[in-house]
Amino acid sequence: MSMEKNDVEQLFATSSSLSLTERDRHATIHNIPPFLGTNISSSELIMKLTGDVVVAFGVTLGIAPFMSVIDKSIVQRAAGTHTIVESACSSVTSMLQNPKTFVKSPAFLMMWGVYAATYTTANCLKTILEHQENNVRNEKNQPSHAGVNKFGIFAFTTAVNSATTMMKDQFYAKHFGSKTSSSKVPFISFALWGLRDCLVIGSAFILPEYVCQILKQRTDLEHVTALQISQLTCPVATQVIAGPIQLLGLDFYNRPLADLSYKAATIERIKFQCANFGSIVGARIARIAPAYGIGGVGNTYFREKW
Repeated sequence: MSMEKNDVEQLFATSSSLSLTERDRHATIHNIPPFLGTNISSSELIMKLTGDVVVAFGVTLGIAPFMSVIDKSIVQRAAGTHTIVESACSSVTSMLQNPKTFVKSPAFLMMWGVYAATYTTANCLKTILEHQENNVRNEKNQPSHAGVNKFGIFAFTTAVNSATTMMKDQFYAKHFGSKTSSSKVPFISFALWGLRDCLVIGSAFILPEYVCQILKQRTDLEHVTALQISQLTCPVATQVIAGPIQLLGLDFYNRPLADLSYKAATIERIKFQCANFGSIVGARIARIAPAYGIGGVGNTYFREKW
């Protein structure tokens, strides 16, 4: 459904003086999705949003150390300085010997920040959508914007995740990558990492709901069980594609191959992908399982308990 720019501006200009009912009616008249017309002043909604933030930071605090270790090992494997196992063992040993230093390190804090921000965004947007749907459920002639709202959650969550992940990836590439690499990360690396993020976010926050419905239709699984299976399997399966994409982005940073022809450089990068496919995808699966699989299940559980 189309939405005129002046309608949006008029809604936000007058929203501060409108009550909950008036805001919903105003949004409906101008065909503005309920997502944009939400009143977030109610104490119940504020409590839920507070819970969303607390749960997001708490869940990701528990999984960030493991993801930091895996990400570092992937970068060092792509640079050829360590194997996955060597890098992981070194990082775990250092973390156990100096836990305070590890917790204060930029590598850990940036990793925690990426996923805390991602989960916070997804949680809060879902809560606002659920709150608005409850408000308008019994109203007649209320237009449906479910598709728009789901796309909005995906778009905003992906934007937050991509922006924070880009900063984290740049830091990891410069500090743990090849020492002979350029200090400037090429645009194509950022583009590939952005594509990877879209795949990961979609498989973690959007795809499980659809897979859950399919499992319920074709099996006797209950909704909770089907959703948990979907949340665990979708992000993991996506790594078969996302892993090579991340590796290719790192390869462009570590090895510009500017002295080779386009054909020769392409062949060289394909060989590099084949040589490292198994280890990188395995590491990505080991990383994504807690990041969005276990983390997603825990996030859903504690949100419902809040």
